[in-house]
Amino acid sequence: MSGFASWTSMVWAQARLNQTVLLRQRGLAFSVLLLPLFMAFAYTSGDGGAGATVSGVPVAVFAAVGAIAVVFPFSYMTISTGIVVRREERVYKRLRGSALPTSAIFAGDILHATLVGAVQGGVILAYVIAVVGAPVPRNIPLMLLAFVLGAAVFAALAIGTSGLIPNYEVAQLVALPVLLVCMFGSGMLVPLSELPEWGQRVAERLPLTPVVSMMRTAFLGRDFGREGAPEVGFLEAFQVSAAGLGVALLWIGVSLWCTRRYFRWDPRRA
Repeated sequence: MSGFASWTSMVWAQARLNQTVLLRQRGLAFSVLLLPLFMAFAYTSGDGGAGATVSGVPVAVFAAVGAIAVVFPFSYMTISTGIVVRREERVYKRLRGSALPTSAIFAGDILHATLVGAVQGGVILAYVIAVVGAPVPRNIPLMLLAFVLGAAVFAALAIGTSGLIPNYEVAQLVALPVLLVCMFGSGMLVPLSELPEWGQRVAERLPLTPVVSMMRTAFLGRDFGREGAPEVGFLEAFQVSAAGLGVALLWIGVSLWCTRRYFRWDPRRA
């Protein structure tokens, strides 16, 4: 038990160190802390036209539910930039010579980004329910599963690709196309039904798409992968989300392979 307590304290120390890195880089702090909220509010401010619907759901509600997932690409930015900064400043090199386990280093990075994302997601959730008119989630366990899954996917992607990033300025540039591609392909900007058939098949395999789909199913109790988006029960909602869960786990597997192949502890400029 004492060993677990020691590991937990190490993880918390690493999370606080990551917060220091975030606040020190003021441009990054603005991007990570405020930009997701601004994008979510701007994204849900329009009504898409009076009475406009997507599969029987008001456009504003359909968009608002998906907007909660905007925090995950920014978690990617938080983690990848924090890793790159500490690598280039030789912090990792010193940590590797200490008794700190590798799992605590990564867990601290993930914990910090997940806590920030959870606070942002809570703010957006309150906004979409109170202002946009979205219902309270019908399936809260599935909603929590979707959030944890999104955090895990983008944390794994951040760690797996950080070895290819030379400095923290580039890390922020890399996160931008990740954000745009994920948002476009997940149906957050346009419904997937509006894309050509081949575009829909590609979009369904992007990392954010299954997370957004699970959130919409959890919120609205509908299967948006079928014609007319019929309502689904509590257990059926998990069955509907099984394929998306597989896609997300595949992305985590690919990210773990990239971590083993490309991750480095020493500075790239060394």
